[in-house]
Amino acid sequence: MRTRRVIAIVVAFLTLPFLLFGLIDPLEGGLSLLVAVGLGVAVWAVARVPVPRLLWISLIATVALGGLTLALAMITLEEATGTGTATNPILPVVGLVWLWRIGVLVVLAGALVYIVRLFRSLREPLSASPDVAS
Repeated sequence: MRTRRVIAIVVAFLTLPFLLFGLIDPLEGGLSLLVAVGLGVAVWAVARVPVPRLLWISLIATVALGGLTLALAMITLEEATGTGTATNPILPVVGLVWLWRIGVLVVLAGALVYIVRLFRSLREPLSASPDVAS
């Protein structure tokens, strides 16, 4: 059991750079965030330590916000008219991108809380873990 948790901690630390790349924007960062989700599921499957609410709730909200941002950006996309004005038709999207970045930071905080839980689970006595046969 201890070996599985150590492996989970190593994979969890490998997930952190993908979360940091998620700060870019909902398009490129969204792909990075999805890779981090896949690695996070692998960490949970190996360690079987409960995921904190801060992590999974903020993750769902951030992915939904990224989808909304991308949808709004595609809906409001206009072709250049060539009139020479510097108007920005997707200005509301900029605010959503900053909300996205805040969401990714909250997900990163939740991931750090989860890593702390993984380290604390290493100190549990062997008899307390449910995977050990009596």
